[in-house]
Amino acid sequence: MSEPRPPVRAVLFDLDDTLFDHQYSTRAALEAVRGCHDCFRAVAFDELDRTHARFLEELHHDVTFGRIALDDARRERFRRLFEAMGVAADASLTAMAAAAYRERYQTVRRAIDGAGALLTRIRSRARVGIVSNNLLEEQAEKLRHCGLDRFIDTLVVSGEAGVSKPDPRIFRIALDRLGCEPAEAVMIGDSWTADVAGARAAGIRAIWFNPAGRERPDASVPRLASLAPPDVPMRMIFDADWD
Repeated sequence: MSEPRPPVRAVLFDLDDTLFDHQYSTRAALEAVRGCHDCFRAVAFDELDRTHARFLEELHHDVTFGRIALDDARRERFRRLFEAMGVAADASLTAMAAAAYRERYQTVRRAIDGAGALLTRIRSRARVGIVSNNLLEEQAEKLRHCGLDRFIDTLVVSGEAGVSKPDPRIFRIALDRLGCEPAEAVMIGDSWTADVAGARAAGIRAIWFNPAGRERPDASVPRLASLAPPDVPMRMIFDADWD
């Protein structure tokens, strides 16, 4: 008979699209830029969004590890987006689009519904950490803007750690800072590969935050559709009997 799991002492979260509504901000920002350029309006928004997301992902790794500055990457992203729409954009045009995108993104930032209430409940029972593939100040500022920073005991980002999810080492850095063992922690995130598989490789139980209802690659992993109301995720984190 296996020994019972120790009580949960730490809850780790991804940030973007788990606690912070990154997708909402990116779509709103892209819509604002689209309204200013005929070439972007010539295609369906969802198609433009998919193309933009691909370029964002292609450049993101280089940004987090300091190979390209964030502002330069944003301008390069829009240069590629214009090019994909058949427009050879000069530096002035790409800079204007990138600036408009950033301004709108910053303006509409918001937390995922229920994030604050859930973190309030968790903090009464465990410590809280963020594990994110991004830059330290970028993620810290999102937390401050959304009023979530007061709930967070440690923020571990790939740009500072030198490794990114799903590498188990970045999760272990968070656990070391929180003074917890893997068996005493739970990870919640929206990416199956980065958050769920990465956490499990580090010996941490994982909950897949999956509002879209995507099919689970492994049905033994709990699936969380919403952070609100907090009673449901609280039971999954602290009371459920699962491995």
